[in-house]
Amino acid sequence: MSEIAAYKDEMYKRGKVPMTKREVRILSAAFLAIAPADVVVDIGAGTGGFTMEAAHAASHGKVYAVEAKPEARELIQDNARNFGADNVTLVPGKAPEALAGITGPVDRIFVGGTGGKMAAIFDWCHGHLNKDGRLVANFVTLENAARAKSLLDQTFAAVELIQVGITRGENLAGMTMLKAQNPIFILTAEK
Repeated sequence: MSEIAAYKDEMYKRGKVPMTKREVRILSAAFLAIAPADVVVDIGAGTGGFTMEAAHAASHGKVYAVEAKPEARELIQDNARNFGADNVTLVPGKAPEALAGITGPVDRIFVGGTGGKMAAIFDWCHGHLNKDGRLVANFVTLENAARAKSLLDQTFAAVELIQVGITRGENLAGMTMLKAQNPIFILTAEK
């Protein structure tokens, strides 16, 4: 497994596009166990927060950032330049249709958003992951996490679901106030 970069959130150009928070990116990258020569797909790439972690870990591989929103695609390109992530290929469009341009098997898949097409996206993932491939998906709602677990249980192995809550310390009049971030559900699965 390659080293995780653990880039800080403030290093990214953000705009108004959602971004997977640093601690969740670190956990997700660790669960994927990205190797230096891996081919990685980031579905629903947003600002490219996870894309940049994957690009660092797959330093001799390739990372596909799949994103439908034009503003987000611009941010991914800006962040890729900022992080020197020359191994990132932007795939414009909405999954699963946009995934048709990714040929050949892939080693690791991160799902940061499904845009209401969860079943079709997971079908594509199962059909394109290498034999020992891994998938990690993040969700902010209980309903989507439960549906994802049910779908993944049908075709994947070693499916696990965890929920993480991150609390960050912020300065308040010379003291530290703890500020909770929204909880995130992380699903992991193997082919």
